[in-house]
Amino acid sequence: AAFAYAPAAQEVGGTSSVALLFVALSLGAGGISRQTFNSYNWHLLFLIGGGSALGLAVQESGLLSLLTDAVQRQLSSSPWLLIVELTLVIVGATTFVSHTVAALVLMPLVVQLGEEAGVERIAVLLGAFACSTACALPMTSFPNVNSLMAADDLGKPWLSVKNFLVAGIPTTMTLALLLVTAGY
Repeated sequence: AAFAYAPAAQEVGGTSSVALLFVALSLGAGGISRQTFNSYNWHLLFLIGGGSALGLAVQESGLLSLLTDAVQRQLSSSPWLLIVELTLVIVGATTFVSHTVAALVLMPLVVQLGEEAGVERIAVLLGAFACSTACALPMTSFPNVNSLMAADDLGKPWLSVKNFLVAGIPTTMTLALLLVTAGY
């Protein structure tokens, strides 16, 4: 109920606190067994929580404003070149960090720079697509992390980082090229 009613969620510390309370109540009431609770991918949950905290910290600390001012002086004044530069920066960043974290940190910057160049709609649209474009490393998205952690009955992983690199590098490059040409 707190998810549907935001002010109630804020009273108990936000939706993340409500989610943690739900897990605690489910475990305590027997809705979730101890075995099921222990089988969760906790590294993935910490990755999600840490990424959200990082995005909030960048926005609340004023670092976003500093970045916007510094980046704006370096970027092109041409709308198409600005889109190309933003797309390359986003794809480069999301190759090494989570797509979600990159979107939380970079999309406000994209909005502001797009508005100032008069191309805010296309900048936001292509920026959002660019956030999900990179797939060369497994830590870029939660499905990739889950895929990397998948193992057979003997504990042997199905995939390695090399598998992601072989398929992900050409895919990332092709999608980035499509965004700045056909996407624009």
